[in-house]
Amino acid sequence: MGRNSLKIAIMQPTFFPWMGYFDLIDYVDTFVFLDSVQLARRSWQVRNKIKVADSEYLFTVPIKKSANRNDLIIKDALFVDDHFKEKFFLLIQRSYKKAKYYDCLIEFVRQIILFDTPRLPTYNINIIQKICQRLGITTSFLMASKIPEVNGKKGELIFNICKKMNATTYVSPFGSRNYLEEKKDQFIKNDIAIFYQKYQHPQYTQVGATFISHLAIIDLLLNEGIEHSKQLIIKGRQYEK
Repeated sequence: MGRNSLKIAIMQPTFFPWMGYFDLIDYVDTFVFLDSVQLARRSWQVRNKIKVADSEYLFTVPIKKSANRNDLIIKDALFVDDHFKEKFFLLIQRSYKKAKYYDCLIEFVRQIILFDTPRLPTYNINIIQKICQRLGITTSFLMASKIPEVNGKKGELIFNICKKMNATTYVSPFGSRNYLEEKKDQFIKNDIAIFYQKYQHPQYTQVGATFISHLAIIDLLLNEGIEHSKQLIIKGRQYEK
């Protein structure tokens, strides 16, 4: 008998991810938060874009510096303090008060922004999981740091996680193609298919005169509401080998 089918994706836990991130979660059976790797400077784990005064605005979360920043692993990252949470919530209130679903969702947004934890990965994972719950996404979640005896870098690490989990399909953002192709033979020998996400970002109604794509999911939710947001997320779906 063959293995049971298991489609997985592996991504670092992002600060209020864009809509394509949530499509990737919805597309797979299990989504692994890659919290066991280095926290890169200016990464999407500590910042994201929203719309302010009809322009793109990049908000950054302050992280405590380690003795050697190059050694700071995502699972160990701590906030400098909690002040950024209130600052970000006030910015959302000012920027989205005219959004169609502001009144319906602002309390939900307040709760996830002000979530009480000093840890970056816990904070980001809570955001992602709470939004998935509201969207009706039922994918299982797992943290890479909780998978025993898995190591390596880039494609090797991804392959080792897939093999450890007995995955039959690995689904990846297209941007990771180069280093995954270097390990393609290993995936083939272990009967693990690789699919790439080539998300086609749909346009939707936004506050302001000009549409801006690839913003944090909070923009979509406040402008389009929960039900229509899920439909729009799936609308951009495109995967290929």
